[in-house]
Amino acid sequence: MTLDVRRAHMLDAGIELFARRSWEEVSIEEIAAACGVSRGLLYHYFRGKRDYYIASVEHAVERLHVAYTDPDLPATTQLRVGLERFFATIAEQPETYAALRRVAPADEEAAAILERDRQEFAQRVLSGMPKPGSGSPLARATARAWIGSVEACGLYWLRNPDVPSEQLVAILSEALIASMLAASRYDSSIELPASVQAALRPTLLGDL
Repeated sequence: MTLDVRRAHMLDAGIELFARRSWEEVSIEEIAAACGVSRGLLYHYFRGKRDYYIASVEHAVERLHVAYTDPDLPATTQLRVGLERFFATIAEQPETYAALRRVAPADEEAAAILERDRQEFAQRVLSGMPKPGSGSPLARATARAWIGSVEACGLYWLRNPDVPSEQLVAILSEALIASMLAASRYDSSIELPASVQAALRPTLLGDL
């Protein structure tokens, strides 16, 4: 194994450990055993248990990072594809998603890693909107609120996989559109893409 490949394998083991228990509860001996290396070799790659945990969180984010969709696709297609990939990664890597959801908000270093990922996610959501609405503080706040609902929905689905993911994709898609429409009532700079407006059902638009 190359150094990078061995390190990745070791972090994969960490994700499985931290999906079930906090990093404080896992001993350095357990980590070494899960990685299949000696304690001395573990310290060759990481300064200690805390360093290993933070690296595992970063590795988990990378593993679950939803691939960028084609920016030339209609905004509605990008939204649907992105959500489909989100649920697909949860299905393929449930322990990775569980490990990230166990990150304590009070753990500022680990939480900052998730915050950076949320900011990137929000920027991708807003990038599909016409300017200047994409730079609206209210639009950003709305996007962040929606991202919170996506994360909560993903955690619920992880524990209750009997709910069809395609239904959740549809509901979350409509929720984002409805939220941005509501935000546009208070900030005239917020405008939804033409493809999104064309996809709206008349009843939804009329009700809002």
